[in-house]
Amino acid sequence: MTRSLLLCATTRLAQTRRAEQPAGQSVWPTRPALTPGQWLATLADEALLAGIADVPEVLDPFAERLLWEQVIGESLTEAAPLFDLPGMAASAAEAHALVRIWQLAPAEGELSDEARLFLGWRQAFLQACAAGGWIDQAGLHWQLIGLIKAGHFVLPEAVAFAGFDRYTPLELSLMAALRGRGVLVENEALPPVDRSKVEALPCLDAEAECAAVAAWARTRLAASPTARLGIVAPDLASLRDTLAFQLDDALHPALIRPAASEVPRCFNFSLGRTLADLPLIRVGLDLLALGSSRVKVEQQRLSALLLAGGWSAAEAEADGRARLDVAMRRDLPYFTNLPSLVRLAERLAENAAPLCPQTIQSLQAFIETTDHLARKQLPGQWSGAFRACLKAAGWPGDRALSSHEFQARRAFGEVLDAFARLDGLLGPLALHEAVRRLTQLCRQRIFQPETQGEPSIQVLGVLESAGLAFDALWVMGMNDDVWPPAPRPNPLLPAEMLRAAGAAHASAEVELDFARRVQARLITAAPDVTFSFSQASGNRILRPSPLIAEVPRTAVCPVVQPSLLAQMAQQAGALARLADADAPPVAAGEKVSGGSWILRAQAICPAWAYFQFRLAAQAMETPVEGLDPAARGTLVHEALEAFWTNVPNSQALAALDERGREQAMADAVRAALQNFELARRITLPARFRELEAARLVRLLDLWLAVEARRGVDFEVLACEQPAEVEIEQIRVKMVVDRIDRLADGRQVIIDYKTGAGIDTKNWAAQRITEPQLPIYAALINDEVAAVVFAKVLLDKPAFAGVAEEKDILPGVQGVGDDKQKIFDPAEFPDWVAVVTHWRERLHAIAREVREGRAGVMLADEKALQYCDVLPLLRLPERRRLLAEAQAGEQP
Repeated sequence: MTRSLLLCATTRLAQTRRAEQPAGQSVWPTRPALTPGQWLATLADEALLAGIADVPEVLDPFAERLLWEQVIGESLTEAAPLFDLPGMAASAAEAHALVRIWQLAPAEGELSDEARLFLGWRQAFLQACAAGGWIDQAGLHWQLIGLIKAGHFVLPEAVAFAGFDRYTPLELSLMAALRGRGVLVENEALPPVDRSKVEALPCLDAEAECAAVAAWARTRLAASPTARLGIVAPDLASLRDTLAFQLDDALHPALIRPAASEVPRCFNFSLGRTLADLPLIRVGLDLLALGSSRVKVEQQRLSALLLAGGWSAAEAEADGRARLDVAMRRDLPYFTNLPSLVRLAERLAENAAPLCPQTIQSLQAFIETTDHLARKQLPGQWSGAFRACLKAAGWPGDRALSSHEFQARRAFGEVLDAFARLDGLLGPLALHEAVRRLTQLCRQRIFQPETQGEPSIQVLGVLESAGLAFDALWVMGMNDDVWPPAPRPNPLLPAEMLRAAGAAHASAEVELDFARRVQARLITAAPDVTFSFSQASGNRILRPSPLIAEVPRTAVCPVVQPSLLAQMAQQAGALARLADADAPPVAAGEKVSGGSWILRAQAICPAWAYFQFRLAAQAMETPVEGLDPAARGTLVHEALEAFWTNVPNSQALAALDERGREQAMADAVRAALQNFELARRITLPARFRELEAARLVRLLDLWLAVEARRGVDFEVLACEQPAEVEIEQIRVKMVVDRIDRLADGRQVIIDYKTGAGIDTKNWAAQRITEPQLPIYAALINDEVAAVVFAKVLLDKPAFAGVAEEKDILPGVQGVGDDKQKIFDPAEFPDWVAVVTHWRERLHAIAREVREGRAGVMLADEKALQYCDVLPLLRLPERRRLLAEAQAGEQP
């Protein structure tokens, strides 16, 4: 045993002390520095090896909670499914630890119903531990302290305690036992520092606070590259991502590229991430979860799996897997499964080269492996089965693992080993339950990749900062809602007893005392200490902690915007501005797709038309359960087409009695549903089909009431009529929903709309954003007397549009009428002027397409609601450029 031992409050402090290099020495023995728990664990091993005592097996936190779940579940019997057993087990484990560590002995007279219930659970828990040869960690520590008192173990001559803000009864008993054995016990204090510079800094909000911290760190390191800086936050979890991004932008802007994600930074966070949150482990757990489901799952789960790396030929077949994902979204229902995906890939391979053969082979092997698994097995058996399933799926993929991924894979193996040791606690499990328990274990395991070297900046929580010293320290997030922390006494123990013992989190007084101790320690941790707080969070006004009220306050911190990588490159002359508003003109013989949609997109935003219809960029379909709005609209179109095929004119409509009309609507809806199922190769569930049929019948009934109010006779000349026209060498194909012929031979063009947003005012504008009806009226058919949208809606169905004269359609005004609000009579006195305007403006828009106009020019971003290529338009960049231009124009 060493002559002296340092017992540290935190693992980080122990690591730091072990890594310290004595001044002037190039070779030195590592300083023995451990946490009390680590040191007592070595004594437990010594007791077993030397035969000093029969030490029970220690339950890790997960195993202990499992045992508490079993004990509580058995006490609740049939009512157990009604309760949150994991939550209750966590509270019971915490209460048991408090009783152990703080030596609490609840008196019978002060017990609440909850406390009596807990004591019953605790007795059953201790009995189960005795039967299984287990012990909880705090119980083991007390047993080892008793062995120390009894004279066992060879102890160091001196033990120093470092970094403790306060001592628990267990730690005080350990000190007393060591002193009783003649060990010199002392408290190690930090060396004194100059406390002349302590200030408090108000910030506008949390983001501005993080930006200020990042700017401070950059300035400090620029002045002294070897400085040791500390950043401490009471609520580090909520600030972590924002602060990490700001530190990256300020200190490592060139590392924004994905390939640099694991390049060492000059800062290190003490707060790790759960193993389940790491991409490589998440993919493995997702695979196992899909294998555990014998029923269909949401398509988006399979989509995420296909697009993720970390299994099979993720790198080599990335493009093929992406194309298979597109096909799945298009051809498979919302709920599907792995075998259906494999069959889809095989069907696609019949007429073309396989998209991703190795991936499909891995999926087949994975399905075969999971199909041969027993229904129930012990965790130890599942551990081996999970390894076999992941191996069949080609996990962790065809790419060499990075350092972090290698460490994560190793940690996952350790979790599988830990899961295998739970046979006695969990017993035989079904596959889905085994996967759920393994996922719980991965969520409990905190993963922190090994840090290379000693980073200049340590980002810590208040507890992890214990005992550490810095050249400068910034303590952020010092608002009164988080500092002092709010008390959270355990609900299973008497509150008065917890307060009297001064147990952790027992009361506001306990938390205030703890916060004062921590803050006093932080002030002495560096010669330069800055406290900061946010003044607002959204619309909520925030206040500083009262504990920093006496700290001298500086002015409000200005918003600091770190230089972006693009801005730095531009300042260095490495970037050049390129005007990309012009695309190549339409070449001779080039086919331009899109029909009237390309003119619509060109009128709204030329770049939209170019990307989607000339470059053929498309948004992938998003699967939905049931029918999406487009499919429901298609059913309405088909039902109306079927109805007007059997009822061809206004006389036939008027001749229908109530029963005949109901039968005609029912026949039309039945035909629409049949055609829809045949075209989509699907069969709608019977109940869903019945509900959809009722919806369609109701819609038709409301709409036919509008049709019956038309004041002139009409004949339905065509439904879903194809049409084609060439405009400025751009061939435009379209389908007109319906064409009616009036008694005088003129025609009415109708476009069904099943959505609420309908715009007809654009027909009088320079850029016509709803061009289909104007195209037909101005460029295809010169006998048109009215163009209208038929708003087939449950709420206020009606016609909307414009006619050559009034009274052709109910609610539709004629050109030149006083009530007509679309066309200004001074500019459009008659129908001929309207048609001439349409012809000129449609040719102008088509000319833009032909000439290659493709700039991001738009009047209103709301008009891009249905844009498939929205990310390609780079709207945030456009806003930034416009803001820079406006700022340059200001004096």
